[in-house]
Parts: sequence; C-alpha cells; structure tokens
Amino acid sequence: MMKNRLEKFEMKYGYFFPKEYKEFIYKFGGDSQFGSCRFEYPENIAANILRIPGKMDFRLVPFGDISNGDLYCFYRYGPEIEDYFIGLYLHETGNFVILASNFKSFMYRCMLDDYFASINANEDLSFEDNISASFECLERCEILSKEFGFNLDEIKQYRSELDYHNLMIKKDGKAVQSLCYLGKYYLEKEDYKKGFYYINKAIKTYNNYFAPYYILGKHLLLSGKIDGYTYLKRAIKRSLSLTGYSYWQEDFIDIPEDAHRDVALYLEDMFDYDDLLERKLMRGADPYDMKLRMAIAKEYYKIGKYKHAIEECCNALYCSRGNSIEVLEFALEISKVSGDSYITKIIENDIKNLSRKVY
Repeated sequence: MMKNRLEKFEMKYGYFFPKEYKEFIYKFGGDSQFGSCRFEYPENIAANILRIPGKMDFRLVPFGDISNGDLYCFYRYGPEIEDYFIGLYLHETGNFVILASNFKSFMYRCMLDDYFASINANEDLSFEDNISASFECLERCEILSKEFGFNLDEIKQYRSELDYHNLMIKKDGKAVQSLCYLGKYYLEKEDYKKGFYYINKAIKTYNNYFAPYYILGKHLLLSGKIDGYTYLKRAIKRSLSLTGYSYWQEDFIDIPEDAHRDVALYLEDMFDYDDLLERKLMRGADPYDMKLRMAIAKEYYKIGKYKHAIEECCNALYCSRGNSIEVLEFALEISKVSGDSYITKIIENDIKNLSRKVY
C-alpha cells in the first residue's frame, strides 16, 4: 500500500525518491524516530501536503521533521534519481542546510545524533527519565548499525563537534556543511593545507552553496590578502537560501542570516563588475530585493541560461515576502522551456495551493 502511495507521487510529479529511502520507510513506516528526525507518513508525502507553497524552494520535498517545525527534505538539483542532497529546512528563516549527499549517510548522521543524545543528559528530564531516554537512543543506534552496516564502535570516539564532522566526512565525502565546518576550523587553526582542501571540496561538491566562498573570502581578506575579494564576488552570486546559515549548534559555522548584505558591504566600493548583478550591488542595491532578482532571472532567460534563471527565481522566492505567485509563474515558464520536468509539477501544485489560499 505504501509503495503505491510513493509511486503515485513519483508518477504525478516526476520527482523520484532514492531507493534506500523507500526501502527504509516501507520497513519502519511513518512516525518512526531516528536522531532528531521524525519520519513522515508516506500518505502525507504522496499528498504533497508538507511543502510550504510560496516560501519553500520548489526543489525541496519534505520527508521528516523536528519538533520545532524544521523539516528534513530531499533537495533535487538534477533529473537523475541520484541528483539529490538531504538537508534541513529552517522554517523560521527559509534557509536550507545541506547535510548529506545520500540517504544512507543521512541515516549515519541520525545515528551520530542518537549516540550524542545517549551520552549527554537532558537538563529538563529527571535522572530516571534520562536513563530511559539514553537506553532508547542506544537502541536506535543498534537498529541503524544492523540495518545499514554502520560501525557502532567507531562512533563511540565521538566527543566533540569536530569528531562529529570528521566522522560524517569519513562516511560521506560530499556532506557539504561538514566540509565547510572542517574548512573553517582548519583555516582558523592556520592549517591552511587542510583548510583549503575542505573548502575547495565543498565548492566542487555544490558550487551554488554560499558558505565555502564566504568563509575563504573573509579569511583571506582578514589575513590581508586581496584574493579574498575574488571569493566574495563569487559568494554574492550564490543562493540566498543555501548559505550554510544554521541556528543549530552542531551545524553552526558563523554564517550571518543576512549573509549577502554582509558581502555586499565589502564589494560596494569596487568598480570592476562582471555582470548586471555585480553592477547593481556595487551601486548599493539590496541583494534581497525581489524585483532585482526577477530582473536578473529575466535577463538570463532571454539569453537561454535557464539554469541560472531558475536559480534567480529561487532567490526571488526567498525574498518575496508573500508576493510569490509572479515568481512561481515565471519559474514554471522557464521549467517548461528548459525541460526540467522534475520541478514543473511541484511549481504547478504550489501555484494551485496559493491560488486556493492553502498555506
């Protein structure tokens, strides 16, 4: 029955789920909890009622949540089944943090979270309740260890956030936020070889992620190296929502919420711009201006740069403040011309729900 529900979603939207996820959810079902992720019921995913239309990037499909309202999502960046990341959508800000490059490594992260919870008492619980909660967390670790072949003894070395991200990268060399964390850590420790290695690997993994350019650019500038401007100019063109900003301690890498404004301040006195966006920003335009982002999207669309146009529509959506129908309708037009069918139906559904005032 669950298989039919998920396949119904895939056939309707052309947005296919990873095989490992489907096998997992068929076995454990909705409302199962691992790490901080409570997995959603397949029927709710199939009905596409978890998205936040008009606010959420149309490449995101939620599959789980945290009790505070943040959503674990698939982020599809291409048409192939393996063209996805997994991360956390921050409902308070609209940012998306890339945590893993596949479902198996995401479950490894869940095991790390459960193990950490098992060795750290919750101040809000009694001694007896903490003992019980610790036992439950370790029980879930055992389940994931058996289900995915994870080495439970390996994670028992985990004592700090540095250990956490090192273990993640050992399991998943494309875990972007962990790469950024390690890159920043080693740059600050003046181990430049390691720092540059992790930052460059993050850029190669997904070059639309803001954090690696920002981290390296600011580090170089503060070290008195003019090369920092090169990276900040690249940072300003990256996603407004995929910045690496997070209010969760384990993923905190010191990215400000309005990160693009911070970068714009560094660039406003420069004169060597490469394109319309740089020229506007160097003349004082707000990087979070929806009209600016839509104008740039239309410029890209005119010259056939559909991928760039879609990215700018996502940026416009991020700063639309509820005026998102116009953005979605233009994104829909682009997706039909570019052949990006894996987002076309998602956008159409968002427009339909917004038109009905379903939020």
